Amino acid sequence: MHEVKSSGDPFTDVGAAVLQRLLTRHPGWQEKDALRFATDVYVQNWQSKLHAFFLNSGITNPANKGKEVERTLDYYEALLEEDATRAKGWCRVTGRNEPTFPAGRENQVLAGSGTFLNFNHGLEQGLQVGRSALLGMYFAPLGCIEVGGNPALVHSSRPEITALLADNNLKANLRPAGAEVKPGLAKSSRGNAANALFGYADEILKEVARGASKLGEGPAPALTLYNFTNFGAKPDVVLHHLSAMVFSFYQQVMAYYQEPWAWFVRAHYRSSKFKGARAQTDTTALFMPGKPNEALTVVEPATYQAWYNPVYNYLLAGRSLLEMIKKWCRYHRFPFALTTYYCEKLLNMDQKTLELIAHVARYVATETDDSAIKRTLTRLSTARTGSEVRLLLVGLQRRNYEHDATEPLLRLDDYVRYLFPDGTSWREIRDLLLISLYEQLHENNRHVVLEEGLEEVAAGDDENETDPS
Repeated sequence: MHEVKSSGDPFTDVGAAVLQRLLTRHPGWQEKDALRFATDVYVQNWQSKLHAFFLNSGITNPANKGKEVERTLDYYEALLEEDATRAKGWCRVTGRNEPTFPAGRENQVLAGSGTFLNFNHGLEQGLQVGRSALLGMYFAPLGCIEVGGNPALVHSSRPEITALLADNNLKANLRPAGAEVKPGLAKSSRGNAANALFGYADEILKEVARGASKLGEGPAPALTLYNFTNFGAKPDVVLHHLSAMVFSFYQQVMAYYQEPWAWFVRAHYRSSKFKGARAQTDTTALFMPGKPNEALTVVEPATYQAWYNPVYNYLLAGRSLLEMIKKWCRYHRFPFALTTYYCEKLLNMDQKTLELIAHVARYVATETDDSAIKRTLTRLSTARTGSEVRLLLVGLQRRNYEHDATEPLLRLDDYVRYLFPDGTSWREIRDLLLISLYEQLHENNRHVVLEEGLEEVAAGDDENETDPS
């Protein structure tokens, strides 16, 4: 993989990566050849559908109907010409001292308009940008993909990963001309921005697994997806960020816990049109129960990966997954080691805290009397305050003492320093106790029937997530 430098501007970086890839694939090409190729794709294959990128450009201006290629090449080929008489300046994107040109919405994505000179420094016609940046922006559409009806560009903290993902989008956009699809950008199979970001993470991990590049070396990458439009009077952009910390967590999960994690994620896809869809552990499809004597409706990944998924959205937003994991663990096996890794990596919890929680859960799960386990589960599930959780632990400590145990269930120092230090969320402690307890019961093949209506009572302090569509 070629070394790629970053300008810091996502559109310039993605476009520069596309241009470099085209020149690499065609060794005899110069920049002018790549310009003609890209322009032919935009005008012929995409039928000039660049309105979400550039406003009133050589391609999108209605006055250029029939002359789109000519007008576009006249402008961009002139940028490539060496002219000693051109005044030089500092490019506002790359910081290089080179000939600069005014940039507006016609040649820069999500820029200001040259019509409003009072918004530009010194009443200039536009932001002063060097030709390398303007060329990059022109090629950027080929490195984008459509997500949720708008173009999406993904940019990484590591330039070589930006180049990899831009190249993958380039391949999707250079589909055969006769393909039975609408002209314009290729559509992502994951029509939801959060799902698309984790799809990009999967692409990176596949490349790392191939060992064909040095992507596996260096720090974990951060990814930012720009879901935008520069169309008409309603330009807009929404940013979705996958941090390096979340990427590192996801990489380890896919390496060591892929099967239980994939089932957990698959079960949380939500769509108002497919209420009741269920996931199974032995297939990637979802199943919709039908009427009696009717076959199940099968929903393939190509359909449900466009749905909302709170797991991915919570990870991007930094919200806790423990409530979802707790509900899932009640009926399904889920490694507590995966939960503890999540807590250590993303919730910044102490390993000692997690060990103590597992120790208490193990003590409860080994009770010989199912009714005692049932009472503990009920009290934990219906707890509304930290005091209730603490009183429960005191009760377990007393029970352990009354049974003439040789060691205390909890020591005072552990209780104060690791279970309930200042700033600790009692809800997290409660949820983790339940998660670990359910895991112990699953492993011991013990099924304890809880009180009727318990779920409805417990749901009162849960932030239930619904399909926003």
